[in-house]
Amino acid sequence: MTIAAKVVLLIEQKLAQLIDGGCEIENIKMVCAAGTEMAVIGSVETGFGKLRVEPSNFVPRGKSYPIEDRYRGFTWVRSSKDKERKHSDNESNIREETQLSAEGSL
Repeated sequence: MTIAAKVVLLIEQKLAQLIDGGCEIENIKMVCAAGTEMAVIGSVETGFGKLRVEPSNFVPRGKSYPIEDRYRGFTWVRSSKDKERKHSDNESNIREETQLSAEGSL
């Protein structure tokens, strides 16, 4: 299986925007529809180097996107008002001021 030259050219055009912005090819992946030729191959050789390909069930066929994945942490940020509402049976006890809290950090 080989990826068409026209497809590689389109990928390189989009990659150029990320590379010119300071991203490194080692920190970029292409997310595409599961079951496609790119997903099966697992990588694409570009003028910038080898690009990893990651399949996704949430991306429709014919669509894909490159994304930098150097930030691997994740956390939810929500207001303490939302947190209190979840844990309170009586909504009249909810404080009116809103404070941000981070929880679930990986």
